[in-house]
Amino acid sequence: MYQSICSQMLCLKWFKSPPLEEVSTSDNKVSIMDMPDLVMRKILGYVGFLSIMKLRKVCHPFRNFIDNTKLNYGLTQVCIVVRPSLISAIIFWSSADLIVLNYAKYVTSSLVKVNGWDNVKILEKEHFLDVFSRDLRAILRNQRLSSMKLEIKENDFDVVGFLFYKEFLNRNFTSISNKKYGWLCCCRNRLKSPCEFAEHWRDVNGIPFMKPSVDQFYDCLKTILKSRGSPIQIKELDIQVMEAYHFMDIARFIDIKHMKCLYINRVFCCDDKKQCLDEIVELDGWECIQELTITNFNVTIPLERFLHKSQLNIRIPTISMEDVLFLKMRLLTSPVFENYTICYDDLQDNIDRLIAVLGRFVIDGYREKHWYYRIPDTKQKVTFRSNIE
Repeated sequence: MYQSICSQMLCLKWFKSPPLEEVSTSDNKVSIMDMPDLVMRKILGYVGFLSIMKLRKVCHPFRNFIDNTKLNYGLTQVCIVVRPSLISAIIFWSSADLIVLNYAKYVTSSLVKVNGWDNVKILEKEHFLDVFSRDLRAILRNQRLSSMKLEIKENDFDVVGFLFYKEFLNRNFTSISNKKYGWLCCCRNRLKSPCEFAEHWRDVNGIPFMKPSVDQFYDCLKTILKSRGSPIQIKELDIQVMEAYHFMDIARFIDIKHMKCLYINRVFCCDDKKQCLDEIVELDGWECIQELTITNFNVTIPLERFLHKSQLNIRIPTISMEDVLFLKMRLLTSPVFENYTICYDDLQDNIDRLIAVLGRFVIDGYREKHWYYRIPDTKQKVTFRSNIE
Protein backbone atom coordinates (compact mmCIF):
# COMPACT_ATOMS: atom_id res chain seq x y z
CA MET A 1 0.00 0.00 0.00
CA TYR A 2 2.71 2.43 1.08
CA GLN A 3 4.87 1.46 -1.88
CA SER A 4 2.00 2.18 -4.28
CA ILE A 5 1.42 5.59 -2.72
CA CYS A 6 5.12 6.43 -2.94
CA SER A 7 5.27 5.46 -6.60
CA GLN A 8 2.29 7.66 -7.37
CA MET A 9 3.85 10.57 -5.54
CA LEU A 10 6.91 10.33 -7.73
CA CYS A 11 4.79 10.66 -10.83
CA LEU A 12 2.76 13.67 -9.65
CA LYS A 13 3.34 17.22 -8.48
CA TRP A 14 3.64 17.66 -4.76
CA PHE A 15 1.75 20.50 -3.10
CA LYS A 16 2.76 22.20 0.10
CA SER A 17 -0.04 23.20 2.44
CA PRO A 18 0.26 27.01 2.79
CA PRO A 19 -0.81 29.01 5.80
CA LEU A 20 -4.47 30.00 5.65
CA GLU A 21 -3.70 33.69 5.20
CA GLU A 22 -1.68 32.90 2.04
CA VAL A 23 -4.16 30.63 0.30
CA SER A 24 -5.80 33.37 -1.76
CA THR A 25 -2.71 35.46 -2.41
CA SER A 26 -0.03 33.14 -3.70
CA ASP A 27 0.51 30.14 -5.88
CA ASN A 28 2.21 27.57 -3.70
CA LYS A 29 2.49 24.74 -6.17
CA VAL A 30 6.05 23.41 -6.17
CA SER A 31 7.81 20.40 -7.65
CA ILE A 32 8.46 17.16 -5.85
CA MET A 33 12.15 18.08 -5.76
CA ASP A 34 11.34 20.64 -3.04
CA MET A 35 10.72 17.85 -0.58
CA PRO A 36 13.38 17.31 2.12
CA ASP A 37 16.15 14.91 1.14
CA LEU A 38 15.24 12.54 3.95
CA VAL A 39 11.70 12.17 2.62
CA MET A 40 12.94 11.68 -0.95
CA ARG A 41 15.38 9.00 0.17
CA LYS A 42 12.60 7.23 2.06
CA ILE A 43 10.34 7.23 -0.99
CA LEU A 44 13.07 6.01 -3.32
CA GLY A 45 13.74 3.18 -0.91
CA TYR A 46 10.33 1.76 -1.86
CA VAL A 47 10.76 2.18 -5.60
CA GLY A 48 12.03 -0.69 -7.72
CA PHE A 49 15.18 -0.69 -9.82
CA LEU A 50 13.38 -0.19 -13.14
CA SER A 51 11.33 2.68 -11.74
CA ILE A 52 14.49 4.40 -10.56
CA MET A 53 16.05 3.99 -14.00
CA LYS A 54 12.93 5.55 -15.53
CA LEU A 55 13.00 8.41 -13.04
CA ARG A 56 16.58 9.25 -14.02
CA LYS A 57 15.29 9.99 -17.53
CA VAL A 58 12.42 12.26 -16.44
CA CYS A 59 14.48 15.40 -15.84
CA HIS A 60 17.91 16.60 -14.78
CA PRO A 61 16.93 17.30 -11.14
CA PHE A 62 15.75 13.70 -10.71
CA ARG A 63 18.88 12.37 -12.39
CA ASN A 64 21.20 14.51 -10.29
CA PHE A 65 19.43 13.64 -7.04
CA ILE A 66 19.52 9.88 -7.74
CA ASP A 67 23.17 9.95 -8.80
CA ASN A 68 24.28 12.10 -5.87
CA THR A 69 22.29 10.04 -3.38
CA LYS A 70 24.11 6.87 -4.51
CA LEU A 71 21.24 4.52 -3.76
CA ASN A 72 22.16 0.94 -3.01
CA TYR A 73 20.33 -1.25 -5.52
CA GLY A 74 21.58 -4.40 -3.81
CA LEU A 75 23.14 -5.73 -7.01
CA THR A 76 24.85 -9.08 -6.63
CA GLN A 77 25.83 -9.82 -10.23
CA VAL A 78 26.00 -8.10 -13.61
CA CYS A 79 26.40 -10.34 -16.65
CA ILE A 80 27.09 -8.65 -20.01
CA VAL A 81 26.94 -10.56 -23.30
CA VAL A 82 28.58 -8.79 -26.24
CA ARG A 83 27.51 -9.49 -29.82
CA PRO A 84 28.29 -7.53 -33.01
CA SER A 85 24.93 -5.73 -33.14
CA LEU A 86 23.46 -6.53 -29.73
CA ILE A 87 24.48 -6.13 -26.10
CA SER A 88 22.55 -7.85 -23.34
CA ALA A 89 22.93 -6.95 -19.67
CA ILE A 90 21.51 -9.33 -17.08
CA ILE A 91 21.16 -7.68 -13.68
CA PHE A 92 20.81 -9.75 -10.49
CA TRP A 93 20.24 -8.46 -6.98
CA SER A 94 19.82 -9.79 -3.46
CA SER A 95 16.10 -10.39 -3.79
CA ALA A 96 16.93 -13.19 -6.30
CA ASP A 97 15.13 -11.32 -9.09
CA LEU A 98 16.75 -10.38 -12.38
CA ILE A 99 16.25 -7.95 -15.24
CA VAL A 100 17.46 -8.41 -18.81
CA LEU A 101 18.26 -5.29 -20.82
CA ASN A 102 18.81 -5.67 -24.59
CA TYR A 103 20.34 -2.95 -26.76
CA ALA A 104 20.26 -3.64 -30.51
CA LYS A 105 21.49 -1.74 -33.52
CA TYR A 106 19.16 -0.72 -36.34
CA VAL A 107 21.03 1.26 -39.01
CA THR A 108 21.93 4.50 -37.16
CA SER A 109 19.36 4.05 -34.40
CA SER A 110 18.85 1.76 -31.41
CA LEU A 111 16.22 -0.62 -30.13
CA VAL A 112 15.88 -1.17 -26.40
CA LYS A 113 13.95 -4.08 -24.92
CA VAL A 114 13.52 -4.82 -21.22
CA ASN A 115 12.07 -8.06 -19.96
CA GLY A 116 8.67 -7.47 -18.44
CA TRP A 117 7.88 -4.63 -20.87
CA ASP A 118 5.36 -5.15 -23.65
CA ASN A 119 7.03 -2.97 -26.24
CA VAL A 120 10.37 -2.05 -27.73
CA LYS A 121 11.63 1.51 -27.70
CA ILE A 122 13.26 2.95 -30.82
CA LEU A 123 15.77 5.72 -30.18
CA GLU A 124 16.42 7.53 -33.42
CA LYS A 125 19.96 8.50 -34.40
CA GLU A 126 21.46 7.02 -31.23
CA HIS A 127 24.12 4.33 -31.38
CA PHE A 128 23.17 1.28 -29.33
CA LEU A 129 26.51 1.37 -27.48
CA ASP A 130 25.83 4.95 -26.38
CA VAL A 131 22.42 3.98 -24.99
CA PHE A 132 23.89 0.96 -23.21
CA SER A 133 26.70 3.11 -21.85
CA ARG A 134 24.34 5.61 -20.25
CA ASP A 135 22.35 2.93 -18.46
CA LEU A 136 25.34 0.89 -17.29
CA ARG A 137 27.10 4.02 -16.09
CA ALA A 138 24.11 4.82 -13.89
CA ILE A 139 24.02 1.26 -12.54
CA LEU A 140 27.73 0.94 -11.75
CA ARG A 141 28.15 4.53 -10.58
CA ASN A 142 25.84 3.93 -7.64
CA GLN A 143 26.84 0.36 -6.89
CA ARG A 144 28.00 0.02 -3.29
CA LEU A 145 27.71 -3.75 -2.74
CA SER A 146 31.35 -4.83 -2.79
CA SER A 147 30.53 -8.55 -3.07
CA MET A 148 29.22 -8.10 -6.63
CA LYS A 149 30.30 -10.42 -9.45
CA LEU A 150 30.96 -9.00 -12.92
CA GLU A 151 30.76 -11.37 -15.87
CA ILE A 152 31.54 -10.44 -19.49
CA LYS A 153 30.97 -12.92 -22.32
CA GLU A 154 31.49 -12.65 -26.07
CA ASN A 155 29.26 -14.48 -28.53
CA ASP A 156 29.05 -14.11 -32.30
CA PHE A 157 25.73 -15.97 -32.56
CA ASP A 158 23.15 -13.46 -33.81
CA VAL A 159 19.92 -13.61 -31.77
CA VAL A 160 18.56 -10.15 -32.63
CA GLY A 161 15.82 -11.49 -34.90
CA PHE A 162 14.62 -13.96 -32.28
CA LEU A 163 14.56 -11.34 -29.51
CA PHE A 164 12.52 -8.75 -31.41
CA TYR A 165 10.41 -10.87 -33.78
CA LYS A 166 7.41 -11.20 -31.44
CA GLU A 167 7.16 -7.43 -30.90
CA PHE A 168 7.52 -6.93 -34.64
CA LEU A 169 4.50 -9.15 -35.38
CA ASN A 170 2.42 -7.44 -32.71
CA ARG A 171 3.62 -3.96 -33.74
CA ASN A 172 4.64 -3.33 -30.16
CA PHE A 173 7.18 -0.68 -31.11
CA THR A 174 7.08 2.86 -29.79
CA SER A 175 8.31 6.05 -31.48
CA ILE A 176 8.02 4.72 -35.03
CA SER A 177 6.05 7.51 -36.66
CA ASN A 178 8.98 8.47 -38.84
CA LYS A 179 8.65 7.16 -42.41
CA LYS A 180 12.19 5.94 -42.10
CA TYR A 181 10.83 2.93 -40.19
CA GLY A 182 8.19 2.02 -42.74
CA TRP A 183 9.74 -1.44 -43.01
CA LEU A 184 7.88 -2.34 -39.80
CA CYS A 185 4.63 -2.12 -41.74
CA CYS A 186 5.63 -3.21 -45.23
CA CYS A 187 7.62 -6.23 -44.01
CA ARG A 188 5.13 -7.43 -41.40
CA ASN A 189 3.20 -9.61 -43.85
CA ARG A 190 6.26 -10.67 -45.80
CA LEU A 191 8.45 -12.04 -43.00
CA LYS A 192 7.01 -15.24 -41.59
CA SER A 193 9.65 -16.46 -39.13
CA PRO A 194 12.38 -15.23 -36.77
CA CYS A 195 14.98 -16.47 -39.26
CA GLU A 196 13.56 -14.29 -42.04
CA PHE A 197 13.40 -11.37 -39.65
CA ALA A 198 17.08 -11.95 -38.73
CA GLU A 199 18.00 -11.94 -42.43
CA HIS A 200 16.21 -8.63 -42.88
CA TRP A 201 18.10 -7.31 -39.86
CA ARG A 202 21.41 -8.21 -41.45
CA ASP A 203 20.32 -6.58 -44.72
CA VAL A 204 19.64 -3.21 -43.10
CA ASN A 205 22.57 -3.33 -40.66
CA GLY A 206 25.16 -5.04 -42.78
CA ILE A 207 27.22 -7.92 -41.40
CA PRO A 208 29.40 -6.53 -38.60
CA PHE A 209 32.69 -8.12 -37.65
CA MET A 210 33.21 -9.34 -34.12
CA LYS A 211 36.66 -7.83 -33.47
CA PRO A 212 35.77 -4.14 -34.15
CA SER A 213 32.56 -4.56 -32.15
CA VAL A 214 34.46 -5.96 -29.17
CA ASP A 215 37.06 -3.18 -29.39
CA GLN A 216 34.27 -0.59 -29.27
CA PHE A 217 32.63 -2.32 -26.32
CA TYR A 218 35.78 -2.36 -24.19
CA ASP A 219 36.49 1.28 -25.05
CA CYS A 220 32.96 2.01 -23.85
CA LEU A 221 33.39 -0.04 -20.65
CA LYS A 222 36.70 1.66 -19.88
CA THR A 223 35.00 5.06 -20.16
CA ILE A 224 32.19 3.92 -17.85
CA LEU A 225 34.58 2.66 -15.15
CA LYS A 226 36.76 5.74 -15.45
CA SER A 227 33.74 8.00 -14.92
CA ARG A 228 33.18 6.58 -11.43
CA GLY A 229 36.06 8.60 -10.03
CA SER A 230 37.28 5.68 -7.89
CA PRO A 231 38.05 2.03 -8.75
CA ILE A 232 35.02 -0.23 -8.59
CA GLN A 233 35.07 -2.95 -5.95
CA ILE A 234 33.97 -6.39 -7.14
CA LYS A 235 34.57 -9.74 -5.52
CA GLU A 236 34.73 -11.83 -8.68
CA LEU A 237 35.46 -11.10 -12.34
CA ASP A 238 34.80 -13.66 -15.08
CA ILE A 239 35.80 -12.17 -18.42
CA GLN A 240 36.22 -13.29 -22.01
CA VAL A 241 38.50 -11.23 -24.24
CA MET A 242 39.95 -11.41 -27.73
CA GLU A 243 43.14 -9.50 -26.87
CA ALA A 244 45.20 -9.06 -23.71
CA TYR A 245 44.78 -5.29 -23.77
CA HIS A 246 41.00 -5.65 -23.49
CA PHE A 247 41.47 -6.90 -19.94
CA MET A 248 44.39 -4.67 -19.02
CA ASP A 249 42.60 -1.50 -20.16
CA ILE A 250 39.69 -2.01 -17.75
CA ALA A 251 41.68 -3.66 -14.94
CA ARG A 252 43.29 -0.35 -14.06
CA PHE A 253 39.86 0.95 -13.02
CA ILE A 254 39.06 -2.04 -10.79
CA ASP A 255 40.10 -2.34 -7.15
CA ILE A 256 42.23 -5.48 -7.57
CA LYS A 257 43.06 -5.54 -3.85
CA HIS A 258 39.41 -6.29 -3.13
CA MET A 259 39.04 -9.01 -5.76
CA LYS A 260 39.10 -12.65 -4.63
CA CYS A 261 38.49 -14.57 -7.88
CA LEU A 262 39.63 -13.76 -11.42
CA TYR A 263 38.91 -15.85 -14.53
CA ILE A 264 40.29 -14.67 -17.88
CA ASN A 265 39.62 -16.57 -21.10
CA ARG A 266 40.78 -15.65 -24.58
CA VAL A 267 38.09 -16.47 -27.16
CA PHE A 268 37.98 -16.61 -30.94
CA CYS A 269 41.70 -17.31 -31.04
CA CYS A 270 41.72 -19.07 -34.42
CA ASP A 271 45.33 -18.20 -35.16
CA ASP A 272 48.22 -20.26 -33.84
CA LYS A 273 49.86 -17.23 -32.33
CA LYS A 274 50.01 -17.48 -28.55
CA GLN A 275 49.54 -14.26 -26.64
CA CYS A 276 51.10 -13.59 -23.24
CA LEU A 277 49.44 -12.01 -20.22
CA ASP A 278 52.51 -11.33 -18.09
CA GLU A 279 51.31 -7.76 -17.43
CA ILE A 280 48.87 -9.06 -14.84
CA VAL A 281 51.61 -9.08 -12.18
CA GLU A 282 52.02 -5.32 -12.68
CA LEU A 283 48.52 -4.58 -11.38
CA ASP A 284 48.43 -2.99 -7.96
CA GLY A 285 47.19 -5.57 -5.46
CA TRP A 286 47.17 -8.59 -7.78
CA GLU A 287 48.70 -10.66 -4.94
CA CYS A 288 45.34 -10.44 -3.14
CA ILE A 289 43.61 -12.57 -5.79
CA GLN A 290 43.09 -16.00 -4.23
CA GLU A 291 41.73 -17.90 -7.25
CA LEU A 292 43.28 -17.22 -10.66
CA THR A 293 42.47 -18.89 -14.00
CA ILE A 294 44.03 -17.75 -17.28
CA THR A 295 43.17 -19.82 -20.36
CA ASN A 296 44.35 -19.50 -23.96
CA PHE A 297 47.07 -17.05 -22.86
CA ASN A 298 50.67 -17.96 -22.06
CA VAL A 299 52.46 -16.86 -18.90
CA THR A 300 56.23 -16.64 -19.25
CA ILE A 301 57.23 -15.26 -15.84
CA PRO A 302 58.58 -17.67 -13.17
CA LEU A 303 56.07 -19.95 -11.49
CA GLU A 304 57.09 -18.84 -8.01
CA ARG A 305 55.34 -15.51 -8.66
CA PHE A 306 52.02 -17.40 -8.51
CA LEU A 307 52.53 -19.75 -5.56
CA HIS A 308 50.67 -17.55 -3.08
CA LYS A 309 47.35 -18.46 -4.77
CA SER A 310 45.02 -21.07 -3.30
CA GLN A 311 43.72 -22.10 -6.75
CA LEU A 312 45.64 -21.62 -9.97
CA ASN A 313 45.11 -22.58 -13.62
CA ILE A 314 47.64 -21.18 -16.12
CA ARG A 315 49.55 -22.17 -19.26
CA ILE A 316 53.33 -21.85 -19.60
CA PRO A 317 55.39 -22.37 -22.78
CA THR A 318 57.87 -24.92 -21.35
CA ILE A 319 58.41 -26.88 -18.17
CA SER A 320 61.41 -28.76 -16.79
CA MET A 321 61.87 -31.39 -14.12
CA GLU A 322 63.41 -28.71 -11.90
CA ASP A 323 60.13 -26.77 -12.19
CA VAL A 324 58.09 -29.85 -11.28
CA LEU A 325 60.22 -30.72 -8.24
CA PHE A 326 60.33 -27.11 -7.09
CA LEU A 327 56.54 -26.82 -7.36
CA LYS A 328 56.05 -30.09 -5.51
CA MET A 329 58.27 -29.11 -2.58
CA ARG A 330 56.83 -25.60 -2.25
CA LEU A 331 53.22 -26.78 -2.27
CA LEU A 332 53.87 -29.47 0.33
CA THR A 333 54.51 -26.69 2.84
CA SER A 334 52.06 -24.09 1.50
CA PRO A 335 49.35 -23.01 3.98
CA VAL A 336 46.97 -21.80 1.23
CA PHE A 337 47.41 -24.29 -1.63
CA GLU A 338 44.26 -26.17 -2.71
CA ASN A 339 44.28 -27.00 -6.41
CA TYR A 340 46.74 -26.16 -9.20
CA THR A 341 46.56 -26.95 -12.92
CA ILE A 342 49.68 -26.18 -14.94
CA CYS A 343 49.39 -26.53 -18.73
CA TYR A 344 52.54 -26.53 -20.84
CA ASP A 345 53.46 -26.76 -24.52
CA ASP A 346 56.97 -28.25 -24.37
CA LEU A 347 58.82 -30.46 -21.91
CA GLN A 348 62.52 -29.65 -21.65
CA ASP A 349 63.45 -33.07 -20.28
CA ASN A 350 62.79 -36.65 -21.28
CA ILE A 351 59.20 -37.64 -20.62
CA ASP A 352 60.43 -40.75 -18.78
CA ARG A 353 61.80 -38.51 -16.04
CA LEU A 354 58.37 -36.92 -15.59
CA ILE A 355 56.75 -40.34 -15.42
CA ALA A 356 59.31 -41.42 -12.83
CA VAL A 357 58.25 -38.56 -10.56
CA LEU A 358 54.51 -38.30 -11.26
CA GLY A 359 53.62 -41.76 -12.60
CA ARG A 360 51.87 -42.68 -15.83
CA PHE A 361 49.70 -40.09 -17.55
CA VAL A 362 46.05 -40.40 -18.60
CA ILE A 363 44.48 -39.10 -21.82
CA ASP A 364 41.22 -37.15 -21.73
CA GLY A 365 38.64 -36.39 -24.40
CA TYR A 366 40.55 -33.29 -25.50
CA ARG A 367 43.55 -35.42 -26.51
CA GLU A 368 45.69 -34.11 -23.68
CA LYS A 369 48.04 -35.88 -21.29
CA HIS A 370 47.25 -35.46 -17.61
CA TRP A 371 49.42 -36.09 -14.59
CA TYR A 372 47.86 -35.79 -11.15
CA TYR A 373 49.83 -35.45 -7.96
CA ARG A 374 47.74 -35.52 -4.79
CA ILE A 375 49.24 -34.57 -1.46
CA PRO A 376 48.80 -37.57 0.87
CA ASP A 377 45.88 -37.45 3.33
CA THR A 378 44.48 -34.24 1.78
CA LYS A 379 42.25 -33.13 -1.09
CA GLN A 380 45.01 -30.92 -2.46
CA LYS A 381 46.37 -31.79 -5.89
CA VAL A 382 48.53 -30.52 -8.72
CA THR A 383 47.66 -31.30 -12.34
CA PHE A 384 50.14 -31.09 -15.21
CA ARG A 385 48.63 -31.08 -18.68
CA SER A 386 50.07 -31.13 -22.19
CA ASN A 387 48.94 -31.83 -25.74
CA ILE A 388 49.66 -35.29 -27.15
CA GLU A 389 52.80 -35.26 -29.26
